Amino acid sequence: MKDRIKIKFPIEEGSADSEVMYAMPSGNGFYVLDNSPFYTFGISYCDEFKAKSNDGELIFDSIVARSGHSTYRIKLPLNKEHNYFLEHWKLLADLGCSYEGSSVNKKRLYSIDMPPNVDVFQAYKIMEDLENKGVWEFEEGHYCPPEESSVN
Repeated sequence: MKDRIKIKFPIEEGSADSEVMYAMPSGNGFYVLDNSPFYTFGISYCDEFKAKSNDGELIFDSIVARSGHSTYRIKLPLNKEHNYFLEHWKLLADLGCSYEGSSVNKKRLYSIDMPPNVDVFQAYKIMEDLENKGVWEFEEGHYCPPEESSVN
């Protein structure tokens, strides 16, 4: 099995801010993302991409192929813990979503992965309804329409 490697992803074009994520070499000089992004936009779990080397550091360059996954992010209100998230998570889990969590900032943050078989529109409605009720805030990190997926 190939080793996961760290690759730097600029958060915004032209910004010095970046997110470091894991990827797997795909055997053809490209890489497959092995994380769900917390801050980076425009890429999702299992997307294949090119990276360039800069002073010995690998930096994201461009997308090669879409996996069909979409990424959304959920931010909890201040002082709400993981159990609070889990109280509201079941509806998304039942659709086939998964998550990675972070408590680095004052507000807990979750990166939500939606595989190609998930009804993204239904998941979006659930997240939006819960946002409207004040349960959390959410944003779209990357939506992959079925026609952009290279795994159809």
